[in-house]
Amino acid sequence: MKLPLLAIPIALLSACAATPPPEEGERPSRAADCVFQSTVTSFKPLDDQHVVLYGIGKKDAYLAEIAPGCFDLSHQVTLAAVDGDSNGQICGYGRDAIAYREFGRLESCRLMSLERLTDERLAVLLEKKTKKPRKTIID
Repeated sequence: MKLPLLAIPIALLSACAATPPPEEGERPSRAADCVFQSTVTSFKPLDDQHVVLYGIGKKDAYLAEIAPGCFDLSHQVTLAAVDGDSNGQICGYGRDAIAYREFGRLESCRLMSLERLTDERLAVLLEKKTKKPRKTIID
């Protein structure tokens, strides 16, 4: 009886030992990109969880993934990039957020990730956004 109970913690500990620790200074891939807050000039919401933030020039684009729970983000005409950790950058980690006014109150939505976009990826995302649903005619 004691042998099966002892096997479970040993198996868990061996799994932890087999996982190499992350190298120092290495961040998860979702947190690798940042943009200076002062260079964010415009935005384009794709849906309620994704916003394209533009830096100086339209080629400097970042895809921001927003935490669930932010509603009507795709219909906003103004957004603010909030530097929650006061380092001057908007990143996909820390306390950085996107804020907007909804019905007279301030909504703040935490950033889950920030990814610098290539021209090709930006074009694909914007194309998906502008595609209209097909009309189906039922006879």
